[in-house]
Amino acid sequence: MSELVCLHAAGSGPDTWTTVAPVLGALGHRVHCPPLLGHHAADRRPTYPLDAFRDAVLHDLDRRGLDRVTLVGHSLGAFVATTVAAGAPDRVDRLVLEEMPVPPRDGADGPPSRRRIPAVAHALAGFLGRGRVDPAVVREVVAELREPRPRWWEGLASVTAPTLLLAGGPKSHLDQSRHDLVARAIPDATVVRLDTGHRVHSTAPEAWLAATTPFLATP
Repeated sequence: MSELVCLHAAGSGPDTWTTVAPVLGALGHRVHCPPLLGHHAADRRPTYPLDAFRDAVLHDLDRRGLDRVTLVGHSLGAFVATTVAAGAPDRVDRLVLEEMPVPPRDGADGPPSRRRIPAVAHALAGFLGRGRVDPAVVREVVAELREPRPRWWEGLASVTAPTLLLAGGPKSHLDQSRHDLVARAIPDATVVRLDTGHRVHSTAPEAWLAATTPFLATP
């Protein structure tokens, strides 16, 4: 039985995986859905630097006694999955990166999103998630991912896990061309394009499973 760890998006939570997790379990995967920092029962911090999410996931793997895992991530969770796979490649067998926001390489590069998320959306996310999500998480993560991250780009060459990138197509707010840039930077990566929008696994679980399960079953 393989160990499969699903990482949710910013402002979201582990329960977004409830539709696909039983199917993955029936296929022989033991599914773990931990909350990211600042979400639900996870630690709250004064600030949320992106590297802190990586360190918290590695700590959680140690706590669960998981030496090697498949990492599945959505949005922020996908970005965090890449930092774990680059920093500890011996612990990651496979990567599934769903609608990952791709930060700029340098000051001349473009941002992850085709449009800036309005401040009112951050305020609404904080209001709706009060008690479950620290409102600072969404604000800080969006701001950090719009800044150039050259070290992250360099680290992608260290990812040894076969990688599947799921792109949500024109309905997504993310710049879809940036998934191809990541696929070229990771040694073994493939992009699958879907017409589902940003929240693939929760709004189109059948399409998500159709794209993901063959990849997970590949020896």
